[in-house]
Amino acid sequence: MSRKIKTAALTATILAAGAATGLAAGTSPRLLSCSGSPLIKPTGLVVLSCADANSELKSTHWSSWTASAATGKTDFGLNLCTPDCAASSIRFFPDSSVRLLDPKHTSKGLLFTRVVVGYKLGGKQRSFTAYPPTR
Repeated sequence: MSRKIKTAALTATILAAGAATGLAAGTSPRLLSCSGSPLIKPTGLVVLSCADANSELKSTHWSSWTASAATGKTDFGLNLCTPDCAASSIRFFPDSSVRLLDPKHTSKGLLFTRVVVGYKLGGKQRSFTAYPPTR
């Protein structure tokens, strides 16, 4: 097989893999999971606080995912640490807003480096900001 054909086959394979994600390869930032997997539009459980697992997104529905930001609605889980973090469990806040911001080029590709979640606690609007890993 000639070098030109091998290069074309490799390029086609890379493009097909990118198309499988639903977005063109290299054009959209991803959210890095605590396990090290870059994710696009994750809908399952995503832990935001890798060290202590005290904040997470679950059942997220994305309304927008662009090169500069992503937005959606999620069930936001947060350990309120009452009376302390070890004795408390995750409490979920359904229908919270989530924004992924500040994409940066990393060794894992283009990644969002900030997550901002808006949720209601005790009838008051609150905000939580996470800085996911960017290894």
